[in-house]
Amino acid sequence: MAVEKPTTHVNNWPNAAGFDDLEDTTTPISLKITGRIPSYVHGSLFRTGPGSYTVPLTNKPGQSFNVYHWFDGFAQYHKFDVSPPSADCPNGRVMYRSKSGCDALKAEIDERDGSPVHTSFAYRDPCKTKFAKFFTKYDRSDDVTASNISVTINPKFPSPMSGDSELVVKTDTNQLLRLNSETLEPEERFTWGALKSDDIEKALLNGPLSAAHSCFDEGIEFNYVLNFGKNMSYTIFSLDRTRNTTIHAVIPVSRAVYIHSFFLTKKYIVLCLWQANFKYRGLAFLWNHNALDSIDITWNPNTNTEWIVVPRDGSARHDNSKIKVFKSDPFFCFHSINAYDDGDDIVLDLSQFKDHRILWNLTVEALRSDTATGVLDPDVAPKYTRWRLPGVSKTTKDGVAVLEAQSAQNLHNIELPTINPAKSLAKQKYVYGINTDGNSSFFDKLIKLDIDTLEAKFWSENACSPSEALFVADPNGKEEDDGVLLTVVLDGLRNRSMLVILDARTMNELCRATMPTDKIVGHGFHGSVLLK
Repeated sequence: MAVEKPTTHVNNWPNAAGFDDLEDTTTPISLKITGRIPSYVHGSLFRTGPGSYTVPLTNKPGQSFNVYHWFDGFAQYHKFDVSPPSADCPNGRVMYRSKSGCDALKAEIDERDGSPVHTSFAYRDPCKTKFAKFFTKYDRSDDVTASNISVTINPKFPSPMSGDSELVVKTDTNQLLRLNSETLEPEERFTWGALKSDDIEKALLNGPLSAAHSCFDEGIEFNYVLNFGKNMSYTIFSLDRTRNTTIHAVIPVSRAVYIHSFFLTKKYIVLCLWQANFKYRGLAFLWNHNALDSIDITWNPNTNTEWIVVPRDGSARHDNSKIKVFKSDPFFCFHSINAYDDGDDIVLDLSQFKDHRILWNLTVEALRSDTATGVLDPDVAPKYTRWRLPGVSKTTKDGVAVLEAQSAQNLHNIELPTINPAKSLAKQKYVYGINTDGNSSFFDKLIKLDIDTLEAKFWSENACSPSEALFVADPNGKEEDDGVLLTVVLDGLRNRSMLVILDARTMNELCRATMPTDKIVGHGFHGSVLLK
């Protein structure tokens, strides 16, 4: 007998469809255009994130494996092909398709009658009350869809400046997945350690964890690999356009931290060890096979954040005295925004949480509007924050990070931040992101924040839940905010998703491409735009 879904939602702001089990759209469909697509928006928007949360169990009729945490939802990839106005389509055209990414993983869960399968972020077995996974399955299976890789997506791997590029998805484990850029079909799974390297210690790139967000500059990609155990360390490396890796530093640490993103300037790579410590020198992760149960839930207000500064010139590869460490008050962060050199200082912008409780708050039940018990509190959402590391080259031991600016009002919270890519590694004026005003159990607005004045503009629509906004610059523009934002929005009342294009200067809507009723893009994580 089918169980009817609740019809009531937190604040009458339905978002539950975005956390539902969604079908693939393998044959592209044309979306209804309202408004007009700007002439320079011509290319593809790729998005990645969960597309399903349950696995029906063949041997247990009526029962299913249910995902506990948002980060563990099963991967689905999306592509919006955007064409500007033409004689045939005077307002422009948008074609949409999608493809699930971990069919073999779901099949294995079914075969095991819902038992835990290797590693994830926070899978909880309701019978054993034990966590059992981490963002993605980390195994040696040959099936390309045996892992759940769905956090960031790069249509120009390894380099935005490379002619020979591929569509690659990353997560916070040391696994990458290459997709067919047309069909979104998974084609190859690999690790950082599998790439070319001239370093005799290439094995340092085989550790279990890495950052979902790489940093980029002039065709070079930067990231880290975390190795647990007795010789616990972060290996900082870069990847050039020929897919050759270079190790820049091996940083021994006394505590291993969950780091989702980091910072890059023209002169330095900066890892920030905020408070999200893996217990027992990281061995808890290897024992529990998941992150959430392995991170120390205790928040210590006396544990400083450590900013580890590594020269980009390679001088720290065999000389750790070149590495500088700055300290600040404790905080937690998922997403860096930008960083740049200011003379001998480093300036760093990020979306900063007061503590790490958000890690335990992002359960599916807490986010779904038909099961949540309340709104997403603006008070626990992250604020825009700027730190300065002064006199880096003159620092001989430990330095002190200086808090330089922070958005003061809770209504100016910001997550999934983005900027005009042209301002990367340089001083920027604007940052865009999702925002919560306490209207729903999830983020309910988009925000444009002026960093200089800390004034904000918003875009919102009743019962509409936006995703990360991606900036596309106007090639004829003169100002930093000359361009548009692309965001995928769930229209909860009409039960459909839409691609919305906003004027990045005014935050006014220019165009929307609407899907048919009941056609949904799940609440995902990140995306990228590939222009023609």
